Amino acid sequence: MSLSKQREFISPRPDDDWATIVKRVLPDQDPETAMSQLKSWNLHLFARQPPGEFLGSDVIFIEGPRDGKEAPSFFGIEVEVS
Repeated sequence: MSLSKQREFISPRPDDDWATIVKRVLPDQDPETAMSQLKSWNLHLFARQPPGEFLGSDVIFIEGPRDGKEAPSFFGIEVEVS
């Protein structure tokens, strides 16, 4: 049995926030669009309190699903972090 290639991900650095991750992993994209994409790929980080903050053990996906099927209800959603 061969393993399939998995989505690329990173673990956050101690002082990371969404903006620093965008600059590091998606530097060629419009920052606002890239941040929206990252948040839509990482909805699991908004299921806890406080939403959208990072722990050192977090998995932060830096690309969308690889199977070619996007979940329309997950992508393109503006996620606000307070």
